[in-house]
Amino acid sequence: MEFAIGWRIYPDEPPFSIFGVNINCLHFRICFLGSGLLVSAATVSTCSPSPSATAGTKAGSFCPDKITLRSDGTQPGILIIDHGVNVGGFPTFEVSLISGDTSVFEMTYSETRSLLDKYMGDGPSPLAASLDTYRVNRYNITQNTTYTNRLIQGGQRYQKLNLSTAGELTLNHVGVTSTISNTPVTDLPGSFQCSDDQLNQIWQVGARTIQQTEILAGTTPEFYQISDQGLFAESQAPQPYTSDTAPGLMQYQLDFSVKPMVSGFGYTVLSDTLASGIYIFVNLANSSISAHPGSAEKGSPSLSSAILNPVPALNQWHKVSTAVNMTQIAIRINDQSVLAFTQTSAFAGSFGLGASFGQAAYYQNVTLKTFAGQEIYNSSLTQKSVLDDFLAGTNPLSVSVDGARRDRIAYAGDLDIALGPTFASTFGSEYINGSINLLGAAQLIPGFFVPNSKIQQKSRTTIIQANQTGLIGYSFSLVTAMADYYLMTGDVEFANRWSPPIVKMLDWANSQRTPTGLFNISDPTMGGDWNYYDPAQSGAVAKFNNLYAYTLQQATPILEAAKINTQVYSDRLVALKTAINANLWNPTLQAYQLSNSVKDIVAQDANAFAVLASIPSGNFTTSTVLSTMSKELFVPAGALPFSNASVARGFTESISPYASGYHLRAAFAAQDATSAKYLLSTMWASMASPSNTNYTGCFWETLSITGGPGLGDTTSFCHAWGSAPTGELSRHVLGIQAISPGFSQWAIAPQTLGLNWATGAHPTPHGPLNVSWAFDAQGRLSMNVTSPKGTNGTVNLPSPMKTSNASVVVNGKVVSGSSFTVVGGQAFNLTQGSSNAKNGVGIVRASPLLVSLTSMFLLSSLA
Repeated sequence: MEFAIGWRIYPDEPPFSIFGVNINCLHFRICFLGSGLLVSAATVSTCSPSPSATAGTKAGSFCPDKITLRSDGTQPGILIIDHGVNVGGFPTFEVSLISGDTSVFEMTYSETRSLLDKYMGDGPSPLAASLDTYRVNRYNITQNTTYTNRLIQGGQRYQKLNLSTAGELTLNHVGVTSTISNTPVTDLPGSFQCSDDQLNQIWQVGARTIQQTEILAGTTPEFYQISDQGLFAESQAPQPYTSDTAPGLMQYQLDFSVKPMVSGFGYTVLSDTLASGIYIFVNLANSSISAHPGSAEKGSPSLSSAILNPVPALNQWHKVSTAVNMTQIAIRINDQSVLAFTQTSAFAGSFGLGASFGQAAYYQNVTLKTFAGQEIYNSSLTQKSVLDDFLAGTNPLSVSVDGARRDRIAYAGDLDIALGPTFASTFGSEYINGSINLLGAAQLIPGFFVPNSKIQQKSRTTIIQANQTGLIGYSFSLVTAMADYYLMTGDVEFANRWSPPIVKMLDWANSQRTPTGLFNISDPTMGGDWNYYDPAQSGAVAKFNNLYAYTLQQATPILEAAKINTQVYSDRLVALKTAINANLWNPTLQAYQLSNSVKDIVAQDANAFAVLASIPSGNFTTSTVLSTMSKELFVPAGALPFSNASVARGFTESISPYASGYHLRAAFAAQDATSAKYLLSTMWASMASPSNTNYTGCFWETLSITGGPGLGDTTSFCHAWGSAPTGELSRHVLGIQAISPGFSQWAIAPQTLGLNWATGAHPTPHGPLNVSWAFDAQGRLSMNVTSPKGTNGTVNLPSPMKTSNASVVVNGKVVSGSSFTVVGGQAFNLTQGSSNAKNGVGIVRASPLLVSLTSMFLLSSLA
């Protein structure tokens, strides 16, 4: 047996004996025995599988060896599987031998090694029904068979096996059956390679992040099990009943029947859409009932508790009644009052049914009424249609979500970042379109949108009868995502479908402008943003105004495709830019201030959008803005989302891949190579490095100011909004850009970043656009472009050139200038410095380096 890892024997570690043979434990406590791994009590072993392996017909990541776990009942037998990178899907294993007591066998999951030692791993994950709530699966092993978890564990690099009862298990094919694409990054439709291995790693990690957050339609299992016995919940966080009015419910009577099967049951009242409310924990094992803020009792303080007397029996039906009057909650079981309390943790919301870890229960005959007796909801809970009521079925659309493990929900802000990397790598247009269909259909009466959507939801056909939302910036981001989707695809039907909602959103935004000409947030509850942990902003906020301007700019092509007169929006854009410069530019900061009332803070995303919308004018320019951003925001681990003055106002010091994604886009747009290289070589290079302690093969949600996990144990280590470089490197270093929708017209305009060469492909609806450029030892350029038929484009010389003195030869002809028109399907070969051309007829002489690069690209495409 061979392992592709290093090890050494520690002489101070005593050997242990198996069948009279002394076995030495190696580094990581890897122990060899014959053709497999044997883990005895008090030892920890590690298996390193391949994330693209197969077990029979199953694709995924599996430990290649037979595993034997042995416990004496006091010291557990533990084996840790390190998949090397994040994997997601159904945990599975095959049992081939059982001996003794194997009633408590557990598998724990974590994206990082440090959290694997916690009993719950890096969980729970209660926010949605798209994956298993708890990051521990417990099994009572009774037979030799294959065990596969019913629900998905969305993202983990590490998987811990733990046999704690006095027995022995022999397992095969232990790992995770994948529910996402297993296509190697080198085989994706898009590609990128260059002379800097760090940039290659960054592009690939971004592409893999996109793969991990693309969920194919129908691949999410039904969360609850529904039968004629009712709704069965087993170690599952309650998912809220969903309707347009449910989030605003404050006074109601909830009644249901419950048959606890194991340990007890739990349910929520006053639950928000992300399953957090007041959790009622009925623990029959210790005869108690308690209330907790959130969606589970673990890690949550008790608001109130009581002893149950009598104790409801297992495997029998019981009636539960709960009166909710905002802060006052009273609970009755079998017509007996068991708990009444006052709380201030939640004030409005729905209800949900579930079970704490280790619990299982059936639910039937739920009714929700007003105190006046008006029915809000009722169900027997015996028909599968009830899954729609709790958004607990499968996902009807292919979608792009925010994170593999957390939250596994479609967010408009995340989508806007993920769109570019998606089209540059997987070309997963169906995933982007699916999320747009969910989010775009969730428009409210005024015109703005709901910022997120659970993926089990069907695309709405009616407007939401409400007039308040959160994360207002995400409504603008959804419009820019729609506009970019049209630019990438040229789908006129898509433009016709979404232009009316875009117009409604833009017209609402215009109605919120004050006499200063600025977009104004009058309700602070709408002024939250991606940084939910920081103070919400109100008034004339630079981020929202600059993003509004960028949205007006980007929306023009999609509106024009739908035959909408865009002059009014162009006029609004001009007026808005003037108002922003007059009111939000701060000459002392030499940047745009946070808002009209907060004048001492530089916001990263606000100023990036100012650059992208070409707002600076007069004696302050985009270069001025980017220079200030470098001075105020750059730290050794990356860039701060807000300048240091923000700390005194209650902002968290962190580093945001999301905000930095727009910063990177702005740097490239302004050809600020210094800023672009700094952002890439610090934060993104760190996350992309396999030597990083928390490496997952994906980009993260947030970083601390020193480059560690930014949100502690809850940090998502595979988050789509961190993937911006994959799109930007293809767009700006390869230089491949759509000029007209669907790449019918395109441009190649590489920014070299000091590189010696780059090569790759960008998918388009017409076929791939392939670009290779290289400088030889004398600084002379060789360049090759292969474009699809039915298109035309312009090829520009890379910037900066290493030498401008040599002649330029295109397809064997000496030419002048720096920009060349190309008809799609025709060869474009450019060399610099020598030619046999005469009278316009010549022989193309590509440099050996370019030939080598082209060959490498072709071989990679065929792999």
